[in-house]
Amino acid sequence: MIRKSSPKQPLPHPTEQRSAFTLIELLVVIAIIAVLIGLLLPAVQKVRAAAARIKCANNLKQMGLALHNCNDTQGRLPPQAATFGGANYAPLLFHLLPYVEQDNTWKAAGAWPSWHTTLPSGTYLRQARIPSYQCPADMSLGTCLDWCNGDASYAGNFQVFGGSANASTAPSLANGATLWDGQARVPSTFQDGTSNTIVFAEKLARCDGTGAPGGNWWMRGVFSYNNLGQGDDSFPGDRLSSVFAGGIGIDGTAWIQGPGSKFQVQPLPFLQNPGPCDKRLASSSHTGGTNVGLGDGSVRFLSASISGTTWWNAITPADGNPLGSDW
Repeated sequence: MIRKSSPKQPLPHPTEQRSAFTLIELLVVIAIIAVLIGLLLPAVQKVRAAAARIKCANNLKQMGLALHNCNDTQGRLPPQAATFGGANYAPLLFHLLPYVEQDNTWKAAGAWPSWHTTLPSGTYLRQARIPSYQCPADMSLGTCLDWCNGDASYAGNFQVFGGSANASTAPSLANGATLWDGQARVPSTFQDGTSNTIVFAEKLARCDGTGAPGGNWWMRGVFSYNNLGQGDDSFPGDRLSSVFAGGIGIDGTAWIQGPGSKFQVQPLPFLQNPGPCDKRLASSSHTGGTNVGLGDGSVRFLSASISGTTWWNAITPADGNPLGSDW
């Protein structure tokens, strides 16, 4: 009797692969991905920082062009804080609203803008967000006291808009409109040249390092006719005003002048008190320097290594001093 042999089982094909990864292989893949992320993240952050710096520069560009439009329309530049263009007792960045495509906000505020003015949207004027006044790189945006969306990341040069003759005189409600109005004009005010004079600089929205909390609020510097000088009036300016390089506020804040007024770069932590952030100075969130707007409407990035002397010579519009080689 012949037995049938059982069929042979097929041998595994030499090229057949198992479907699962070992733990070691998974760990290796995860490690490779982590290394790639570590290499790419700084590059992504640099790209984002560069984009924010460009946006900041573009805002300053728009503000510079707005100044020239204002000069052509009004025959002069707006004051640091005073009555101007049909608006009573208001700060520089309010007067600039019609020229930075915020004419509706300016009109809604009426002839006497105040902290209590309510816009058609139902929000207070002091809390109105003006995109052109905010730098996306400003890490202090949103850390407001009560103005919140009214944060600003830029400020005006008092030597231009307030006038050098008024930079060291304490104001009152009676004479503030005179002391904070430099009657600036293009080109007569800029005897050193519009391209050699800073009109705007970056300034953190919040800066608490010295004394009472400080910051940068575009509506700060108003006089409320309802309060007759009482309560929360800040005219012509105080520790939260959008100003640098001169002037004394109604609260006694004296913005630093001279070579010592050079801007700060990333003065962190900006909320620490006492701390490195000085509300009396221009300040930047960027790495290595700051953007400034010049009198001719152009924008320049100044290195943190620029000397205080060169900075101050670029601040003063008619001192006759040449700018240094580090400009």
